[in-house]
Amino acid sequence: RGLEKRDYGILSVVFQTYAEVRCHFKIPPTVFYPQPKVDSALVGLHFLGPTKLRQRLAGVRPRDFRNVVTTAFRQRRKTIRNSLKKLQGVGSKEELLEKLDSMPVPLPETVLDAQKAGDAFALAQTLPDDWASKRPEQLTPAQFVEVTRLMFGDTTTTTTRNSANTDLEDMSKTTATMMDSHIDSNDLGRKVWRKLKHGI
Repeated sequence: RGLEKRDYGILSVVFQTYAEVRCHFKIPPTVFYPQPKVDSALVGLHFLGPTKLRQRLAGVRPRDFRNVVTTAFRQRRKTIRNSLKKLQGVGSKEELLEKLDSMPVPLPETVLDAQKAGDAFALAQTLPDDWASKRPEQLTPAQFVEVTRLMFGDTTTTTTRNSANTDLEDMSKTTATMMDSHIDSNDLGRKVWRKLKHGI
């Protein structure tokens, strides 16, 4: 999947997460005029439907995923730990540094089930213990999903954390409100990866 190569970057992670990518065939320079000094290829992208995409993200919010991937590749020569020191939205600086020094979180049951079924994306999802010392190009797209889960949690952990402090008589109202917010926060809409007004 292009790991540890200079051409492996944000687009590589995005397309391999949001689509099934297939290289149909190589195109030699001789078929063009004037001949370019590079080789070409016909690449097919079959974008995933909402169900399959949610299975891959496994509760991780797309906007959090974008935040982690773009922040990591802005300083691709640095380790993940050093590049994500500038990650926004995690909490205090101390909380961020604590997460950057932590071990990977357990994979969700849905990911473990997908691994047992032989799903290629899920099989590449386990984070190594030394994940923070890796450079961005050394992590698979699926591992970036797990880095995002470690940094921001997911909709499942948010539900558990918020509902723990809820009185029983307010449980139904709170649950309905949280379900609505999770639909929004886990939105798979078209604008998540669209370039922001002042850059990425």
